[in-house]
Amino acid sequence: MSRAAMQGCRAHEDCFANRGGVCTCLKDNDFGGRDCPFYKPADTVRKENRGQDGGKFHGNQ
Repeated sequence: MSRAAMQGCRAHEDCFANRGGVCTCLKDNDFGGRDCPFYKPADTVRKENRGQDGGKFHGNQ
């Protein structure tokens, strides 16, 4: 997906999906004035993923 097609997002700069003010997960981030339901702080995601093997042994086999 090209950077131009990605949605700008300034709501949560610490979100795991926010890269330079651009949402890398959603094509549409207009939630009618409500907060993004997909927001998760990047440090929380890093802590949750620590110790996982990335599907190396349990993934698509």
